[in-house]
Amino acid sequence: MKYLFFSIITTTLFFSCSEHKNQLVGEWKVYDVKTDFDETRTTPQMLQQVVDIEKQNRLKFVDDTSLLIIIKGNTYEAEWKMDANNVIHYYFKNDTTPHKLGKYNKPYIIATSKTKIGLMTTTYEKE
Repeated sequence: MKYLFFSIITTTLFFSCSEHKNQLVGEWKVYDVKTDFDETRTTPQMLQQVVDIEKQNRLKFVDDTSLLIIIKGNTYEAEWKMDANNVIHYYFKNDTTPHKLGKYNKPYIIATSKTKIGLMTTTYEKE
């Protein structure tokens, strides 16, 4: 009985994650950028420039393992995985270090990055 219960839970989690993975396939654009920067270390013009550059980024989930990250017109190939908490990690080829992309919170991917001047939260939406 214990094994049957474990099997049902495992199957449910597997198909639940697979469903979310399938929903990610496609192209994603920046929907919103929020910053929490140290205002003594930046100017309004610099802040606007950072936001404008970030808004050009795109993500293209090719399938349930391949990801193209498009930053400033440059395309980087990676592999991705989503954990049970819907956190997406990506790995560049020949690199075993996971990089946190963000959390899938349907219908958005929310990515928070820590910079030298503060936090930036980028929200992506599927096109």
